[in-house]
Amino acid sequence: MSRAASSCAAFGRGWRALACLPAFAALQVQAQSVDSAAAPSGGRSLVISPSISVGETLTNNNRLTAGGGRSEAITQITPSVHVSSTSGRIRGFLDYSLNGLFYARSSDSNEIQNVLNGSAQVEAIDNRAFVDLNASISQQLLSAYGTRTADSTSANSNRTEVRTYSVSPNVKGFLGNAASYEARVTYGATQSAADDLSDSSYWQALVRLEGDNSARLWNWSADASRNVVDYHGGLRSTDDRLRGLLYLTADPSLRFSLIWGREANNLLTGSRQSRSTPGWGVDWFPTTRTRLSAVREQRYFGKSHSLTFEHRMERSVWRYSDVRDVSSGLGQPTLGRIGTVFDLFFQQFASREPDPALRTQLVNDFLLNNGISPNASVFARTLASSVTLQRRRDLSFALLGVRDTLTFVGSQSEGRRLTDRLSDPNDDFANNNTVRQRGFGVQLAHRLTPLSTVNVMASIDRTDGTTVQSFTKLRSLGIAWTGQMNERTGVALGGRHVISDGSSDSYTETAVTATLSYRF
Repeated sequence: MSRAASSCAAFGRGWRALACLPAFAALQVQAQSVDSAAAPSGGRSLVISPSISVGETLTNNNRLTAGGGRSEAITQITPSVHVSSTSGRIRGFLDYSLNGLFYARSSDSNEIQNVLNGSAQVEAIDNRAFVDLNASISQQLLSAYGTRTADSTSANSNRTEVRTYSVSPNVKGFLGNAASYEARVTYGATQSAADDLSDSSYWQALVRLEGDNSARLWNWSADASRNVVDYHGGLRSTDDRLRGLLYLTADPSLRFSLIWGREANNLLTGSRQSRSTPGWGVDWFPTTRTRLSAVREQRYFGKSHSLTFEHRMERSVWRYSDVRDVSSGLGQPTLGRIGTVFDLFFQQFASREPDPALRTQLVNDFLLNNGISPNASVFARTLASSVTLQRRRDLSFALLGVRDTLTFVGSQSEGRRLTDRLSDPNDDFANNNTVRQRGFGVQLAHRLTPLSTVNVMASIDRTDGTTVQSFTKLRSLGIAWTGQMNERTGVALGGRHVISDGSSDSYTETAVTATLSYRF
């Protein structure tokens, strides 16, 4: 690995995503030169696509205040780069944008925003040793009850830049014909530009064995792990787990599992306690287009569960999930993923393109051509300064017509802190508060011509608590037209109306936008 790539992987407190781009691109070029013979015919194994856009937003309430607010003209200049590798030693993607926001009447609000989403796997030894790399930079809310916005251009003191990354070397192989093995060590960190109480780092060690996967009635697996999470707010937690699973394959499409486990941690009381973690699971695959998976375990915090249902038809895809488990952050991004809408179309295009790396590019092109955001979600992400217990239910679907594409994302979540052993517990979870969020977003994209699309978007979400007498409710309606002037130049015109109600801040905003983009 080059010196630049090594320094990028370090991700120190002064880290900036722009410095990572040359290192990542250099690694990709090295991979292409070594494995150019393995590139798929009819396509390129390495794609580097720089672009730039210039946008103008006219808003009647840039400060997001009640009673009228202040009008503003905001100029946004955004150079971007997309890097993807679909073969060779390195496979993955990286999307980075540098957003420069310039305010005509409030120059003191001018700012630079980094936006990064990247995931890559480096194959160090053929089919044996790998390094998984994930990184994200996004705008997140300091408090779920503070001022919320429909986008990141409005001035908002409740918003900050959050950087998250992980590095995970791992080895995989076989123990003769008896079992397969995986050993992995992961280190990661989350850093906020505004509130270091939510900064955290973690590392995980995992060893997993699994019996021969050839067709048989019974099979088994076993894993041992250690998870250490250290918050700058004062809490350091250690969780050790040992699990064994016995599988019964009643039918090629139906598998049952029995779980025995033991878990020891200091999360609830500060002193180390050990408990057994029995459970069960079921996986059902009636067709290649339908999957149902369910797992239930008795954990130290009570009962945990995970339920996932996915069904894909010729022109639609449906997904529902219900998960109750611990999380090291409230609403922080899941590394290595692009977004809920992207996941839907990634599943929908499975039969069209089986290769995951090539399918990623296919989905990105489809969403771009239809003016659909791959990262569409219901809730703005918020920060947490301790391990939380969460239950989250998500429903999403996409309907694909000849010229119309309808996407829907709905979610409901509850989160509370597992312990109050913090040096400064004055956050959204103080006084044993449970943060509740629920809402939905829907988008209809209609292709007017082969080169132009109109989109209508609507969303509603609400956040409140069980002991904190605060709430926020955000309603947004928008419309946008996107078109191609030529192969490289695109233009977009749009408008939005936002209504925000809350126990502390309420406002309305109307804005129109225009954007000109060019892909090199």
